[in-house]
Amino acid sequence: MSKTRSGSLGGLIIPLALGGLVLAGYYVYWTQTAQRIQMYVAQALPALPQENVKVTGFPYRFEARITGLRVQTGTGFVFEASRFVAAASPFNLNLWALEGALEPKLKLPGGPMRPLKATDLKASLRLKEGQLARFSVTFQGLQAGTADPSGLWRTGAGALHLIADPKDTSRLAFALDLSALELSALPEGPAAILGNKIDHVRFTGPISQGQTLLRSTKAWAQAQGEFTIMAAQIAWGPLSFDAGTGRLKVTPEGQWQGEIRGQGALKPNGMAIAALSAPIEISIENGQARLLGFSAARVPRAYD
Repeated sequence: MSKTRSGSLGGLIIPLALGGLVLAGYYVYWTQTAQRIQMYVAQALPALPQENVKVTGFPYRFEARITGLRVQTGTGFVFEASRFVAAASPFNLNLWALEGALEPKLKLPGGPMRPLKATDLKASLRLKEGQLARFSVTFQGLQAGTADPSGLWRTGAGALHLIADPKDTSRLAFALDLSALELSALPEGPAAILGNKIDHVRFTGPISQGQTLLRSTKAWAQAQGEFTIMAAQIAWGPLSFDAGTGRLKVTPEGQWQGEIRGQGALKPNGMAIAALSAPIEISIENGQARLLGFSAARVPRAYD
């Protein structure tokens, strides 16, 4: 009887001990990884106080919670949020998903800081060896700014994707797709004729030296990086522009330069008129974008 009882206790204690060792090891792994995540965030955002970064979520995941977030890139973009939360699986730290951002604001190069409002916003970031492998943002609606002189930008469903070439991670594939885009602060030019609502915009193509562009537009220009447009589509009022191809780059002075050529048609009543269909070129030179021979909005400098 005593042998049977001691054997039963041994059969119970050994699995419990092994389970305890596994849990203790996982706790050590989770704690050390959380500390490394905090260290990486501190290195990436040196101006952010360390106490503003907390990593929680034990034991199921890692949640990076940042208060008073401000990210400013060398390309002139600024993003702010009073609170920002991103999460990753304990077994895949290369994939992070946006959990939420409180009071987000965005500044485009040359523009004012605009508050953001989004509907069904989803964002994810995948890394590989410390570099961007894929970045995706999708939404059903997005509004930037308020109804004041600084202007209101509003769009319906949209998506932005940046994907690194598996064979050459310095190259990125770019895809932007927006519908029902409204730009209330457009100056005179094509907007005076075509209106301030663009029904659909789509640009896709590779970006050479793309990882350099993420760090600095000036360095990207010095490296002679280019955005090769493989497919461009614009539906703007009565104008339909399709099958667009071209190139964009930045001059040493920081000005965007390039052209997009495609097939255009006028559709006054939603139907193309054959006599009004012709090749169209959108050119950007000396800080001005031209469409159909009209001077469009001044293109913001890529860097100062």
